[in-house]
Amino acid sequence: MNAIRHGGFLVGTFVWLAVVAAAESGSSPQVQRGAYLASGIGRCFWCHAPLDGGDPATPKAETLGSGDVLDEKTPVVAPNITPDGETGIGRWSDAEIARAIREGIGRDGRALRSDHPSHYYSVMTDEDASAVVAYLRSLPPASRPLRRSAPQRNPGETVQPPVRPARAEGLRSETDRGAYLVQLGECRGCHTTTTRDGRPERGMEFGGGRRFRVEKGVGIEIDPDPAFTPGAQRGVAGEDGLVSSANISPDPSGIAFYTREVFIQTIRTGHVAGVRRLSAAMPWVFFRRMTDDDLGAIFAYLRTLRPVRHRVSNFDPPTYCPRCGRRHGLGALNPAN
Repeated sequence: MNAIRHGGFLVGTFVWLAVVAAAESGSSPQVQRGAYLASGIGRCFWCHAPLDGGDPATPKAETLGSGDVLDEKTPVVAPNITPDGETGIGRWSDAEIARAIREGIGRDGRALRSDHPSHYYSVMTDEDASAVVAYLRSLPPASRPLRRSAPQRNPGETVQPPVRPARAEGLRSETDRGAYLVQLGECRGCHTTTTRDGRPERGMEFGGGRRFRVEKGVGIEIDPDPAFTPGAQRGVAGEDGLVSSANISPDPSGIAFYTREVFIQTIRTGHVAGVRRLSAAMPWVFFRRMTDDDLGAIFAYLRTLRPVRHRVSNFDPPTYCPRCGRRHGLGALNPAN
């Protein structure tokens, strides 16, 4: 089971947002930019902070950056990234922190687990990487020793390999900025289904269907997917609570009928057009912090993608989908290819 968290929204979010907003006020523009990225599109505190017991999709406001144990068995641990000198990153150089964020390499030179999405953060501009580092240095130091994660022997294939950092001057158009934000937000990864052996389903990028198990209000990516076990067409034990990522390509089965305003409203409220609740696997709690301009840029970029015909629903009874080999709402309405 992949320990990356995905989740919904309850009242604790307001407390967390208030704390982040307070931290940004009076700070330098660079720190404010770092807070905006880390608490929004970067989703840093979904893993690097304990989640609120009353609102499991929201980080505890008073422990931002202190780290957390994501999986006790493996174990998978998101380390303390506050500037504490003993248990955090207080003794790291700015360059070492930026390298860990964008390249997935720790201070000791060892590769971090793929649970840290450095392949998505790799696109981060030098300016934005420096801003995130400045913001992390502004956090209150938290003394919280945590054990190391277990080595990762087979991280699997990513749908989006690492790319070269973008250049700020190359992000002036709306669609270029949208592509940049989509890369940072891991949108392609969550909205692209996989083959039987766990590889990204090429040709299905952004077409939805990746499945997550919802536990205590948080979606956790499942691996291996029980859809590929014997009896999948009839349904398998334990499928209750599974949700599928939506098709966000510009196909009629995706978001072809969205307007910019509807897209922004959906991310802001966690409800499609203010009505249907988003899947608990969608991190809209974080994305809702983004400006209208940035959300609009994401929408503009999504409209440029190749349409993927793939009906996916979390509100209809799951049926076998010959298109992706899984069970999800409206699955039987999809063609085999």
